[in-house]
Amino acid sequence: MDPDLVRLANECSAAPRFEAAVLELLQRTVGFDVAFFSIKGAEASPAVVGLDADVIERAVRGGSRYAVELEPVKRAALQARGVAVDTRVLGERAVRRQAYHREVARSVNGRHSLMAYVPLRSEIVAGIMLGRCGTSSEFSDAEMARVEALLPALGVARGSFGLPPARTPLPAPPAPSNLLGLLGAWRRPHVLATERIGEATIVVRDVDGYREMVASENGSELVWTRASLRDASESGWPYVELLHLAALQAKAHRRALFVGSGGAVALRQFARTYPGLAIDLVEREPKVIELARAWFGLDAIPGVSVHIADGARFVRHAAPASWDVAVIDAFDAAAPSDMGEASGALQSAPFFAALHRALAPGGTLAVNVIGTLDGHGPVRDVTAWLARAFERVRVVPVMEADERYSPSALRNVVLIASKRQ
Repeated sequence: MDPDLVRLANECSAAPRFEAAVLELLQRTVGFDVAFFSIKGAEASPAVVGLDADVIERAVRGGSRYAVELEPVKRAALQARGVAVDTRVLGERAVRRQAYHREVARSVNGRHSLMAYVPLRSEIVAGIMLGRCGTSSEFSDAEMARVEALLPALGVARGSFGLPPARTPLPAPPAPSNLLGLLGAWRRPHVLATERIGEATIVVRDVDGYREMVASENGSELVWTRASLRDASESGWPYVELLHLAALQAKAHRRALFVGSGGAVALRQFARTYPGLAIDLVEREPKVIELARAWFGLDAIPGVSVHIADGARFVRHAAPASWDVAVIDAFDAAAPSDMGEASGALQSAPFFAALHRALAPGGTLAVNVIGTLDGHGPVRDVTAWLARAFERVRVVPVMEADERYSPSALRNVVLIASKRQ
């Protein structure tokens, strides 16, 4: 790690002071006329040099529009070592036509903007803009290289002060084209997409502040996913949070397996909670992945590798000790309506034996099951199969705080199984 940044992080008592010190360092080593240092999740309060409050307010207000204009610059930077200059990528004439230049840079006689994207593990957590104005020269290759060399250590150093939680809203649906459409969207769930998979119909819809992925068959309905529109990692189903019990008990958090996609809410939670975690997502239905990508932002989750495959076969052919954590969230919606028996290859003794082999020593498994706690049906069956393969099994039912316990009530039950170290 860069020794200057280590010193700065140790000497600064708070993040704002550190950000200001970083800009002072860049002023000495690179040089600029204006600058800002913006943290993802706290874009309204950047550290700035040479920019007054009105300019910053305009920059923050137009941030989403400017980001679209600067996307080619960001892409060029990330294809290199994290740094690009707008006039090099777009050309000076094109830069002058951009809204960010007309509305922000022109007010300080801006000429060239160096954009640097600060990484922490697999995510971009901050951005730095260094601007040269008036007759100042363009940034040289050597100056860009100095900034590039700082970025990896800068992400770690800034991360030591803590980072704001990043809230990722779900992709917005098209606006209703008329007043009747608007009233209809207000009065009933707004259906965004429909796919047919075998005998089932999969629907993505927005209702009551959540986006749902729902499987319907023979008049019955099973909600696979419920994600907040405001924050894609916030689930409307409490069982999703219980899946973290597996990660909390696991010895390591290097690699995780998820069988069953839905809207990928749990994947997003795991990627955020355990930065750097590599995730293998296995889903047998390509159309489910297409819906997750289009409406639940699957591709924006860092560290995820998508595998279109049968989950049981994928696990059976995996190398021993492939994963530290495994989450099975693919309960068979085609199971009998009375939930009398567990069914499917993902609900069988051979599958859990294969999972035990595929987990590293100290690894942990979470399985979401829908059933009762009265000693009958899938909870009983899956618990027995897990007990044959794993050294420790725990049963964690989902209950509301004011719920009166009933063993015959149908509910989500999360089963946690651990492998000996």
